Amino acid sequence: MHYFGTMSQLHPWSDWKMMLAATVLLVAAWNVPMLGVLVIPAFVVLLELAHRPGRKFLKLYVVMALWNAATTYWIANAHPLGVIATIFINGALMATALWLGVRSSILWRKFPQIEKFSLLAYLPVISSWIAFEKLHDHWGLAFPWLNLGNTFNALPILVQWYQWLGATGGTLWVLLMAIATYEWLLGRWRKDRPLLLLLVPVLTSLTMWSLPHSSKPSAWIKVAVLQPNINAYTEKWELPEGEQIEKVRRLLETHLGDSQVDLIVLPETFLPKARQESTYGYSQMDRKLHKVLDTYGDAAIFGATTYDFQEAPNAYNRPMGNRYYTLYNTALFRTIGMPNAALYHKGKLVVGGETMPFVQLLKPYLGDWAIELGGTSGTLGISQERTVFDNGKGLKLGPIICWENEFSDYTTDYTKQGANLLAVITNDGWWGDTQGHVQHMRFSGLRAIENGKWIVRSANTGISCVIDQKGGVHEPLGWEEEGVIVMEVPLLEGQTLYSKTGDWIGQLMVLLFALNLCVLLFSRFFRLKPR
Repeated sequence: MHYFGTMSQLHPWSDWKMMLAATVLLVAAWNVPMLGVLVIPAFVVLLELAHRPGRKFLKLYVVMALWNAATTYWIANAHPLGVIATIFINGALMATALWLGVRSSILWRKFPQIEKFSLLAYLPVISSWIAFEKLHDHWGLAFPWLNLGNTFNALPILVQWYQWLGATGGTLWVLLMAIATYEWLLGRWRKDRPLLLLLVPVLTSLTMWSLPHSSKPSAWIKVAVLQPNINAYTEKWELPEGEQIEKVRRLLETHLGDSQVDLIVLPETFLPKARQESTYGYSQMDRKLHKVLDTYGDAAIFGATTYDFQEAPNAYNRPMGNRYYTLYNTALFRTIGMPNAALYHKGKLVVGGETMPFVQLLKPYLGDWAIELGGTSGTLGISQERTVFDNGKGLKLGPIICWENEFSDYTTDYTKQGANLLAVITNDGWWGDTQGHVQHMRFSGLRAIENGKWIVRSANTGISCVIDQKGGVHEPLGWEEEGVIVMEVPLLEGQTLYSKTGDWIGQLMVLLFALNLCVLLFSRFFRLKPR
């Protein structure tokens, strides 16, 4: 047993005071934009809680559950069960990750060789937490929103080095800073260690922020990013499509007059009525939209609900007569005069809103219920690979649809396939005027840094904006503000180190976590003891 250090003022604090302090620090780090660095002292307190005697897991779970509730409460505006899931499931997973990591660390410290190099004893803590974050990138209940690297979404000036290590590098930085500070408070490490861990990344980032970007644009294009501000709950589905298209025409006419842009960007599911993919472009409404787009732009990206037919059942389709059909959340891209459009199906779906968790496992038992329980749209189909839209004139556009914006390593595949501009099309109106839509926009800034690309972002009700390759936000349109952003943006070729290597930190930590878990299981059966 040990406490927070005999010289520490936190020594007499009760567990409940420590739990309250950790919760307040975590919530402030996420809900107050400029206080993201408070996540570091929050994890210092959590490390102490995890080392104290008593019900460690319960104490950690209470903090994690409160953190999830206070920072993702806005999910309830779209689906009440969503916030319940984050509190109970995500809170429990977070508590388990930290509890298991610290428990393993205590075991490893029994070995003199590891105790001599104390940082090695903390590898289980680091690998356990990052493995948990990687789980949230890939499993059926994916929810990477509160990944520690995302905490700095409002402070891009501090994390320019994400272009080398990605957001997982940010998670690693938080954990290393918390560990170094904790060990210093215990008197086991010198104070220069946490100081260096703080100053080197921050000063590096400040230098990168102040210097001009090294990549020279291959070209500049003029874009028009629209925010039509159509209510997601009522107008979107009740207002005739013709009136929604006419609204876009009026906005473009007001802001462009007789001029034309190179790219028009419209939000996710701009066309609300489902389109059959094989016949898209031939209906009266499709032609009306194309006429508007051709009048004001050389190319356009916009969202729609689409479907196609299959002859045999699969995990995502449902029966219609003697055939089966699959619905998709789709990004469509067309150039002037093109009769139809290229398309990409959203690959990362919102759990509960667009997909049933573990639908491939559950459909054999639940049948079509597994599809219908996927949310308001039912379980949708997905694209397995990223698609880059090419207009044949130098523009290579990577489409990011709403929730995909949260998945760091997922979006780098657009850059690997040659994208020189990224577009985020989204509809954040489901969450209301809360921190949800603000943080969602700022995550786009982190993706811009990681990929070294500008991002054009169209959100139905806000926040639409243009984001540069350093995460700086330009010309934002606020919540429920109607308008058009007209701006010239550069096309940047090449890849950052992160987009080339991918999330190697996450992959390494998953491997270390698996090895540590094997050692733990081995020790349970064979009583592993230090020499």
